[in-house]
Amino acid sequence: MGNGGSGQGKVLKHWNWQGGCRAAARRGGFHDAGDRDPSNHHPPIHPFPLSSIRSTSHHPHGMIIRSFARRHNAIPTLLSTATTRPVAAAAARQSPVASILLARNVHKVPALHNHQSLQKNGIPGLLSPKAFDIAFTQYHQHLVNELNSVTTGTPYENQTPESLAVEFARDPNRAYLFNLASNAYNNAFFFNGINTDPNITSVPSSDLKEEIVKNFNSLETMRDEILGIADAMFGPGYVWVVQDSHPRSTKMRVLTTYIAGSPLAGAHNRRQEHDLNTQNADSYQQLNGVGSFGASARKPNAPLDKEKTALGGANVTPLLCVNTWQHVWLPDYGVTGKMDYLEAWWNKINWNVVLQLARLHKDISDKKFRFQS
Repeated sequence: MGNGGSGQGKVLKHWNWQGGCRAAARRGGFHDAGDRDPSNHHPPIHPFPLSSIRSTSHHPHGMIIRSFARRHNAIPTLLSTATTRPVAAAAARQSPVASILLARNVHKVPALHNHQSLQKNGIPGLLSPKAFDIAFTQYHQHLVNELNSVTTGTPYENQTPESLAVEFARDPNRAYLFNLASNAYNNAFFFNGINTDPNITSVPSSDLKEEIVKNFNSLETMRDEILGIADAMFGPGYVWVVQDSHPRSTKMRVLTTYIAGSPLAGAHNRRQEHDLNTQNADSYQQLNGVGSFGASARKPNAPLDKEKTALGGANVTPLLCVNTWQHVWLPDYGVTGKMDYLEAWWNKINWNVVLQLARLHKDISDKKFRFQS
């Protein structure tokens, strides 16, 4: 096509309209006079002089274009037709899988207590509305969108992030799916463990505090250990307080997971100190046997209920965690404010959630608390 108005006029002046129409008809459509690509079958998009159009009324193609010329905004109509036809054709060819993904969002962002208030006000004393929007609303929506795109139409689409993280923790070829599911679970667990009510000050119950003192000597010692480890972490991850899952044990300890590592029973052997998306899968096949020994090691297709214990010989139940991913604390606390963020988090722990998850010495029963991650 010509680069300027005078160039276009010059091209049209020397163009044989009837011959051009015949050639265009043979090719299946009208082309720009300078077009040499016979595969392009879009209508003409240069502004033909009306005198040239009217002089062709005896030709059937000329009559068609003349009728367009009599309409209001005839040329924009042609332009619209030229530009929308390829889009419509592309839409008609759209994969049915894309339509399914739009219609079936199996995984969704979990609703937090006082969610609407949190979107408006953030978490007073911890995260501003902007920081909450980034750390929870936007980030978690991204995770579930990716989970849906990866799992929809597969046998895994109805599994929770928790079960997906456990199932693929030892499969380096499914590292991306594991990372999504594990991060979705971890992020939901973190926010569900926060006291979001500014009118309530949460403190550990006497029974829970007794268990904490047995395991950490004091609540202050537990605090210092968690915050010290979290502040020293170089890179993103989580610091957890976990409890031995044995039905007659109340032992607690601090556990760190890096990037998308998981503390879940059957998956917390995957603390993931490296992002497996950047590694050769073959170099990580040995992870399939981490935490197991000899012939008893789990085979790739073994049932989950026969999963062996993880590194350290004991499965654990997560009680609470703090998120050290930079996008959570940088917006409000800045590059040097990580410890300020951690101290603010400690003051916003929902100890009632911890109590529901924990096994107390006086009540040795396998209580479980579940939230939709």
